[in-house]
Amino acid sequence: MNQNPHQTSSHPIPTPKRYALMSACFGLASRRRGAVRGPSALRDAGILSRIQELGIDIVDAGVIAEPAEQEIVDATKKHLPEVLSFGNQLLDTLRPVYRDGRTPVILGGDHSLSIASFTAAAEHARNKQLGDIALLWIDAHPDINTPETTPSGNIHGMSVAHLLGMGEPTLTHLGGFSPKLNPSQVIYLGLRSVDAPEVQRIKELGITAFTMHEIDRFGIGSVWDQISNRLRSFGGFVVSFDLDVCDPIVAPGVGTPVRGGLTYRESHLIMELAAELPGLLAVELVEYNPDTDNRGTTAEFAIGLIESAVGKRIL
Repeated sequence: MNQNPHQTSSHPIPTPKRYALMSACFGLASRRRGAVRGPSALRDAGILSRIQELGIDIVDAGVIAEPAEQEIVDATKKHLPEVLSFGNQLLDTLRPVYRDGRTPVILGGDHSLSIASFTAAAEHARNKQLGDIALLWIDAHPDINTPETTPSGNIHGMSVAHLLGMGEPTLTHLGGFSPKLNPSQVIYLGLRSVDAPEVQRIKELGITAFTMHEIDRFGIGSVWDQISNRLRSFGGFVVSFDLDVCDPIVAPGVGTPVRGGLTYRESHLIMELAAELPGLLAVELVEYNPDTDNRGTTAEFAIGLIESAVGKRIL
């Protein structure tokens, strides 16, 4: 019998997961400080109850507060003591989440928190002998500057570099090991604002990068097929989604908006398809800044993205 051409094909049914929602309230490593209030704003907007109403098994893993701000002593790595202190707290909070068999859903906060969150995932992978795990970095910026190349001194622009073992030793060795991953384990998606030293570093290291050029030219479906093939070759993967990867029309409430980003549906499709792949070890959504939002537009969009990442579908 011929299939009805109007019938919607069914999605693969993923193995039910158990999640833990965590708020990482840190904004000192970014240009604008409003990101520290992003997780609380999403909680106030009802993100936890929204997920629970989907029938998803998710618990509240709590809130990690930003430490007291100290005077900047090095303009090439601003607020390093606070980043390090917060990173250790986040790492300590994530360890029991993994031991409990839950997948962390982390609300940021600025993107420096990924140094600790990926460290926790890599540590978990080592404990479970999963092998190498991948980092899917969905962002307008590659965040692969180091203190030597940074134009701003903001550590949220150096996260991937520190995971690769380049930069400030106290951050590269967070958790007691370095590097956390090698260049073949990094996949960039949505890049469109890249500093010259970052361009050189990405090319020298041979990191896989799908910029907005590839998305515009080939479509997100084709690009995702290539990404999913790569992700399936690893023992697991982490999704790190910076809201500034989206066009500011879709997500105005970010600290570093860049025109020409992902659309509403492209963003949701990425999260939907990532959730269907085996091996998802963590999801983080960062850089929501309620100070620059437009009547909660970005908050509602962000909650929807998390819903997609934990299994919500159109049908």
